[in-house]
Amino acid sequence: MPTLEIKGVSKNFGSLQALREITLEVETPQCIGILGPNGAGKTTLLKIITNILKPSEGKILVNGVNVNQNPTKALEKIGALVEQPEFYPYLTGRETMNFVARIKGMSSSESAEEIKRLGKITGITEYLDRKTGEYSRGMKQRLGLAVSMIGDPEIIVLDEPTFGLDPRGMKEMRDILIRIRDEKNTIILFSTHLLSEAREVCDRVIIIDNGEIKFNDEIKDMNGTKMRIRGSFSNVKNTSNGLNMTINGNEIIVEIKPGSTRNLVLKELMGMGVEIDSVEGMDRMEEVYLSLVQ
Repeated sequence: MPTLEIKGVSKNFGSLQALREITLEVETPQCIGILGPNGAGKTTLLKIITNILKPSEGKILVNGVNVNQNPTKALEKIGALVEQPEFYPYLTGRETMNFVARIKGMSSSESAEEIKRLGKITGITEYLDRKTGEYSRGMKQRLGLAVSMIGDPEIIVLDEPTFGLDPRGMKEMRDILIRIRDEKNTIILFSTHLLSEAREVCDRVIIIDNGEIKFNDEIKDMNGTKMRIRGSFSNVKNTSNGLNMTINGNEIIVEIKPGSTRNLVLKELMGMGVEIDSVEGMDRMEEVYLSLVQ
């Protein structure tokens, strides 16, 4: 069973501290989403995991092997797509994948079968014999994902894998990740800006801001829907009435409890004297993110 251990990892770029004592242990196959604003340290962490960057302090263990001390052994079971993928523009997608497969020790026949398998999974079969210099950004993302999956790695590291894809491509990419998560004995670690994407794909969510882990919890523990309502509450006669709600100025946050609906809650609020100007749906993940990220 694959394991990934991040122990006290910090990274400095001169006077800038990009990561501050990051510690995380993953001992069971799962999909982990890393959320955070630009500059939070997400890509830096993924680069350190894949040995593109060296940590200033701390260490990364992959299946018990230190990435810095023995990168060849530690990274043999890792597939990665970090930052925007770029390929030799004069090679075709098939030649690019074959190049990587042969580096990983596959025979010609094994490489051909792997390219066929992954081309089908990622939807790039019909583009495999085109030069990658002709690929769109979205097709490069798909090819990058296919390359990261060569050899059926135990750990897959992805940096914003849906970046540059249209809505249909984003959904197809999420479906691929869900399929890998459900069918394989794999740890998937990927960064994203999209709360909805993390909610749909991930088992666990980590929020990073200013180089620190601010939040780490399982998706199942973040269930629960709320509404943000703006309007006038001066005429509210009863603020208990069985509702879990918080009033802050001209804004009220109210929880939609299991068995209730949005319309029932709104009806109840209006019956309490709330004058509603606007209603916005939100969930606990959004609430936690906004409360933690500067």
